[in-house]
Amino acid sequence: MPPTATPLADPPPAAALHAGVVRVLSAAAYDGLLLLALLMVLTATLQLLTHGEAITRARVGAWEYAYRALLLVAVGAYYGIACTRRGQTLGMKAWHLRLERPDGSLPGWRAVALRLTCAGPLYLALIAGIALYMAREGGWLLLCGCALPLMASHAWDTLTGGGTLPDRVSGTRVVRVSKRR
Repeated sequence: MPPTATPLADPPPAAALHAGVVRVLSAAAYDGLLLLALLMVLTATLQLLTHGEAITRARVGAWEYAYRALLLVAVGAYYGIACTRRGQTLGMKAWHLRLERPDGSLPGWRAVALRLTCAGPLYLALIAGIALYMAREGGWLLLCGCALPLMASHAWDTLTGGGTLPDRVSGTRVVRVSKRR
């Protein structure tokens, strides 16, 4: 290497390392636990208004819809703020992943919203399948059927290298980053 050249801190965007299914799903599980805690704290705080009672339509009427909307806003804010500012949620940071555009720049709010809109149902179907299986309301067939959309999205990425369904819809990608970030 000539004396004036300096090594790159991370590979250039075109040569970014593929994140891998295990890392992406592990980061998603980590973020899921963090979001669960966030939503529990938010719910507990709002239950102060109902004296500890559940927030249901029978108890609070149409305010139940405002509560549900607030939970969705909290999820969107968690991902939106983290991904537009650093390109990483806490789960992604723990697993050394970054969300970026194909040119290596950070995604905007529109891309994050599209990604959440597309990825949300894939992960919620898997969570529903796991919950039904654990409650003994469904068997292996239901669990596999609920996991199928998410598995198909990651299989498509593995086979074609073009990204998962949320990657394609939002025009983003998840890449590995160096551990010193």
